[in-house]
This record gives sequence, structure tokens and C-alpha cells, in this order.
Amino acid sequence: MPRSHKVVRVQGGRLVNAAPRAEVEQILDAASVEGFDVVTSFVVDENVYLVLGREA
Repeated sequence: MPRSHKVVRVQGGRLVNAAPRAEVEQILDAASVEGFDVVTSFVVDENVYLVLGREA
């Protein structure tokens, strides 16, 4: 079955501070409303990438 994907890049260190973490939470909440779930994540250098997917 086809899937749609989005990738969210989180700069290193952002998740340990309250304000940037809240921004990432808002992005994930909005994606959830659109039907996206976190499929996987990976790290490149100091960045975390969240791969979101939903059924197309």
C-alpha cells in the first residue's frame, strides 16, 4: 500500500531546551492531525531526523 512520508530535521541540542522542544512537539502534533506517525529516526552529525509516514 502506498505511503506518504515527511522528514523533520531537529538541530542537535534543541530537544534539551524547553522552548525548542515545544516547537518540535507542535510540529509533531500538527503532523499527527494530518495522519502522520513517526516511522523511524536517525542521526547525521549533530542533527536528528524523524521520518514520519502515513497511508496515502
